Amino acid sequence: MLSLIDVSKSYGPVQALSNVSLHVAPGEVLALVGDNGAGKSTLIKVISGVHACDSGTIRVDDHDVTIRSPKDAQGLGIATVFQDLALCDNLSVMSNVYLGNELVNNGLLDELEMEQQTVALVRSLGMKVPDVRKLACCPFPLHALGHPTLRPGRACQPVSLCL
Repeated sequence: MLSLIDVSKSYGPVQALSNVSLHVAPGEVLALVGDNGAGKSTLIKVISGVHACDSGTIRVDDHDVTIRSPKDAQGLGIATVFQDLALCDNLSVMSNVYLGNELVNNGLLDELEMEQQTVALVRSLGMKVPDVRKLACCPFPLHALGHPTLRPGRACQPVSLCL
């Protein structure tokens, strides 16, 4: 279970989140909707460790936690799926999917396994990516095709939080 209790976050004089409380049970699917500037992205970024909250409590499985980085969030089983395909548009789709979590076999990158898993992931999402080893940059946003995508781009909106 993920719980946020009275979480607040500001950027200078702008109060992005003010005493937000939220409870999400394991396996629960929750939609977060609101007007532009309502704090949806900030909330997801606090939960996923991109930004620290200024005040409030975050609990995972009834334990108070501090999430200082995406790595901390990942260690708690929290991952974010963003709208845009590439975190690094100079890397391949496969490299973006495994960025920071590369598969290693006998001390070497297991590129074949990463490629096979990336192809399976892309197919499971119904995406058409001809070669997951080619650069991830694309002339159009893949979310425009109606499919979720894999990693953040420069100006993306988080669309899913996975626990």
